[in-house]
Amino acid sequence: MTIRSFARAGLLSIGLFTLTLTAFAQTAVTLKPGRAPQQPVDEEYTAKIREYTTQPFFNSPLTDYLPASSKVPTPKAVLGDVAGAPGKLPYSQEVYRYMRMLEQSSPRVKVFSIGKTEEGREMIAVAVSSESNMAKLEANRAHLAQLADPRTISLNDDEAEKIIADTVPVYYMTGTIHSPETGSPTALMELAYRLAVDESDYIKSIRDKVITLITPVVEVDGRDRQVDVYNWHLANPGKNWPNLVYWGKYVAHDNNRDAMSLTLNLTRNIVNTYLSWKPQVLHDLHESVAYLYDNTVGAEPYNAWLDPILTNEWHMIGWNNVGEMTKMGMPGVFTYGTFDTWSPSYLMFIAASHNGISRLYETFGNGGADTVERTLSPNEYSRTWYKQNPPLPKAKWSQRNNNNYQQTGLLVSLAQFAANDKYFLRNFYLKSKNSITKAKVAGPAAYVFPKSDPRAGGQAELLRLLQMQGCEVHQATDAFTVTMPAKKKPARPSEVAASGGNGSDGSNGSDGKNDKVETREFAAGSYLVRMDQPYSRIADMMLDYQYWSPNDPQRNIYDDTAWTFGELNNVQVVRVTDVAVLSAAMEMVKGEVKAPGGMIGKGNIFVINHNADNALATLRYRFKDAQFESTEEAFEITNLKFRRGSFVIRNINEAELRKAAEELGLKVMAVTEAPAVKTHAVKAARVALMHTWLSTQDEGWWRLEFDRRGIPFDYLST
Repeated sequence: MTIRSFARAGLLSIGLFTLTLTAFAQTAVTLKPGRAPQQPVDEEYTAKIREYTTQPFFNSPLTDYLPASSKVPTPKAVLGDVAGAPGKLPYSQEVYRYMRMLEQSSPRVKVFSIGKTEEGREMIAVAVSSESNMAKLEANRAHLAQLADPRTISLNDDEAEKIIADTVPVYYMTGTIHSPETGSPTALMELAYRLAVDESDYIKSIRDKVITLITPVVEVDGRDRQVDVYNWHLANPGKNWPNLVYWGKYVAHDNNRDAMSLTLNLTRNIVNTYLSWKPQVLHDLHESVAYLYDNTVGAEPYNAWLDPILTNEWHMIGWNNVGEMTKMGMPGVFTYGTFDTWSPSYLMFIAASHNGISRLYETFGNGGADTVERTLSPNEYSRTWYKQNPPLPKAKWSQRNNNNYQQTGLLVSLAQFAANDKYFLRNFYLKSKNSITKAKVAGPAAYVFPKSDPRAGGQAELLRLLQMQGCEVHQATDAFTVTMPAKKKPARPSEVAASGGNGSDGSNGSDGKNDKVETREFAAGSYLVRMDQPYSRIADMMLDYQYWSPNDPQRNIYDDTAWTFGELNNVQVVRVTDVAVLSAAMEMVKGEVKAPGGMIGKGNIFVINHNADNALATLRYRFKDAQFESTEEAFEITNLKFRRGSFVIRNINEAELRKAAEELGLKVMAVTEAPAVKTHAVKAARVALMHTWLSTQDEGWWRLEFDRRGIPFDYLST
């Protein structure tokens, strides 16, 4: 029996090893990087690249030259020097002007406007590919939409293969979301030129087999302010130059923590671009680690709602990136490290949560375009198992070095995608398909938002957010019943003591087994977010509970630990595993979910039930001169029950109140007599933010929410 056990274990190990090899099976990039012998080189530009690169090993065969073109201008046409030159930081409009010059001079480039910032500045996306691919962009986009939603082809794998054979993957890269990380716009300007002009086999393969999509500046407002500060520094040599007080209109570094809430324009614009183009990758460029930290692989813990196909892709791509750049002799390229992939709040995670591949680089920026000597700490240059060719303890570092690393890493990645274009498209389809089938295979089947939730406005807000994420929302047309796990009774103190701090059955908290079930009925009008849809994973990530064990080997999560959106928004969300819920009578909501609002009754006194919706505060400040009172006890009007705290409003224009009620999703009852209960005045209170001006991050989020709710405020400075 022991021998048989060992035999089975050996066969299992062989099987697992075979599966691992199969999972990582891909086509190696065999094309040699370097210039095309028959294509002339821009000798002046190439000489400047060499001059501004501080050591030969801080460059690669992919970026140590620039091909010449008689028709297409180089970045020098706008910068006055090469990309990465000392003292050159372009404003966003200069970056855009260059990208549009490429578009005008090459059929391989097209520029798209993707939205505006809070301050009205434009954001763009630049597509670069072969003439053939550019001519059929819309047809390719339609093919990707089918792979992104396999329901359109009845989840038919054979049909998917036909579509894959005629489809080109899209690789989306974004730059400078963090304003003091200044290098990526110039790197992306030059990268776009190389992809449009270079005739080497290495670059031609990328151009023929991949559509590269580039947003060179994500935080546009902050970029322009950062360039202002840097130019002041150039005009005032030797003086300390200040940090930015704000990056965007509202927040600074946390603009990269908005991928779930979608509160900032920049995040919404990138999400909309992602949902429109259906790219297979979203690759975000940052600058805080020497010399290139590819945190694609990430460290544990991994987000629990991801498709395992994606985690394998991370390893394939990350380690390939390290291996190829190391072979080129570039030190300080590594992956793994301390960043985990637990929280879905990062910009690049938009892809991971929507069946794509999320990627992020940290390269080495100087916070401007000066060339300076940089000294690292021992933990930065120490050799580890994942950092076998670490960065130097001390080096003279330039923005051109940084641009070389950024472009080389991106081109290596694009080449891998070109060599494995069908492989990654197939994975994209399979992840989308798995997101649909998981409702019945792994669960849950749906999340239900009960009709009985008193906070209809908050419920509608959360559902609109899910719609912005690309999720479909349905509404029940009839009542329905599902089977649910029975609610656990909390353990008595004596039972807790007897079980050593665990539950009465010895289990730990919510991980305890519960076999008891009960039925629950939901009324017609309840909303459902079905899990048999392509973007079920982002809904699952946002609505489910996150469980974190204090006994986990990695005790310190890099960022957010938990974020359950039903709890955060004080909205009832019911997780349903019973697949019968998918058969309930329902219709998809067309357009935005809106809370029912309006006015009933007649009279010049108006009553609104208290339900703690944020819209009540908005209403109070919108009609600051009206008389608002709050009831101090519950009451009834014509069999309708009103809670304690309900509004009684006088001296207000009825038509304006009716319009506001419809807009805000508030139900107003007009009456001729006020309820006979005690009330007190509710004034439009003055609000102030006390500010130390040492940090603007938290204050910015408060200010954003006040502006969204129409609540005026002042500052008190310390």
